[in-house]
Amino acid sequence: MMDWKKRLFAGLLALALLCGALSGCAARKTERYDVLASTAPVRAMTAALLEGTGLSCGLVVTESVSCLHDYTLTVSQMEKLGQADVVVLNGLGLEDFMADALRTAKHTITASSGVETLPGEDGEDPHIWLDPMNCVQMCRNIAAGLAELYPDKQALIEQNLSAVTAEYEAAQIYGKDALKDLSCRALVTFHDGFSYFARAFGLTIAAAMEIEEGSEPSAKEIESVVRLVEDERIPAVFCEENGEQQTAGTVAKQTGARLFALTMGMDGGAGGCTDAICHNIDTIREALS
Repeated sequence: MMDWKKRLFAGLLALALLCGALSGCAARKTERYDVLASTAPVRAMTAALLEGTGLSCGLVVTESVSCLHDYTLTVSQMEKLGQADVVVLNGLGLEDFMADALRTAKHTITASSGVETLPGEDGEDPHIWLDPMNCVQMCRNIAAGLAELYPDKQALIEQNLSAVTAEYEAAQIYGKDALKDLSCRALVTFHDGFSYFARAFGLTIAAAMEIEEGSEPSAKEIESVVRLVEDERIPAVFCEENGEQQTAGTVAKQTGARLFALTMGMDGGAGGCTDAICHNIDTIREALS
């Protein structure tokens, strides 16, 4: 190849690489958020508190997941954690999977401070966001942390806090009324994450079978739940929308109980603050009335 052609080719190649690098940087910049929330429930609260402030609110876990025990962050998610002004966390061990990545975070806010917790499998149960009054406390914690970081936005954040608090209080009243006359107040669930919801609305967890991805419950475990449903004449069993559903279906088939799906609100969508709570209220009312 002639020298001038070699030089032209080299120049074009360098230009192409430069453009690629610049476009890659631009793509990363579009994913940079002022505030980053660890999970969909925390993001719903945080976004409601930031309404009208002009601050962007992103989400770390955008996939539909049932639980985060074995979740692994991507490189892109780790980059977002380091770029945000602040990362808002549920706390209580829910974000243990991202502990190392959080070392790069500029600031963090823990939403669960002051929440009255229930015992869980490995300490405290972190699934606190299905109790409306827990959510009120979480929103207060988030609002206080945001106001400290963005003092010029404090008045609007506090105004938003009043509105979202009223929404959760209304959900609590709605649930108490909707579930007051159930024929059965016992929940048989196939995700161990509804204890706070049950406590909030005067229900009991008769059985909660946590089934890890890739594992199967033993025949003895299934038989124990079948016997409970039959002995207590429980009319319905509940799987989790994004979780394993085969076992719940087996129990329903063997007992004649109806099968319904509850939600943890972890689907990564941009739903309202009380959507998951109200969905579960309506589902349980239909199942157990």
